[in-house]
Amino acid sequence: MASGLEIEGFWDFSVRTYRTDGVPDACLSLQNDYGADVNMLLYCCWIGAYIGQFDGELFARASAFSTQWADHVVVPLRSARTWMKHTGCDTDPVPTDACMQLREEIKSVEFAAEKMQQQVLESLVSIDQSRNDAPDHILKDIVANLILYSEHTGFEVCEDVRRKFSDIIRAAFPDWREQMILRALEL
Repeated sequence: MASGLEIEGFWDFSVRTYRTDGVPDACLSLQNDYGADVNMLLYCCWIGAYIGQFDGELFARASAFSTQWADHVVVPLRSARTWMKHTGCDTDPVPTDACMQLREEIKSVEFAAEKMQQQVLESLVSIDQSRNDAPDHILKDIVANLILYSEHTGFEVCEDVRRKFSDIIRAAFPDWREQMILRALEL
């Protein structure tokens, strides 16, 4: 059975996937508890679906760029926004309303920075046609990419991580059977 995946840009793929119940929690847990870059997690899935397993050069370029971009742009913006939410806007003499407005503006800039990161990642490849591989073959490529990324980042693919990967994959590919996804992740 061929997959028949319709070609979808990385940003659209990510937004659609992230808006699914359970995915924000899974992604934020992988980010906060394991040090994962959510954009790279989604990129692993997108590349697996439309290209296949990472080759060494693509993975090296994507991870090097994403690490630099996240460390110098996204994470500092996120840190400022989070600090303001939990502490900064309750500090005298900063007016709370003005501070919360600034926090919302930082959130918008952070979102734009993440979109730019995804645009750069997408520009590293060219997808001219949809893959016609069976879903289980595509799933194998996605899982291989996620494992490669987790090893590169230094977190173990334990049961908790596998369940979160499963939540993301199920959201990205809702027509795929849950059993097939869990089997590919060895749960």
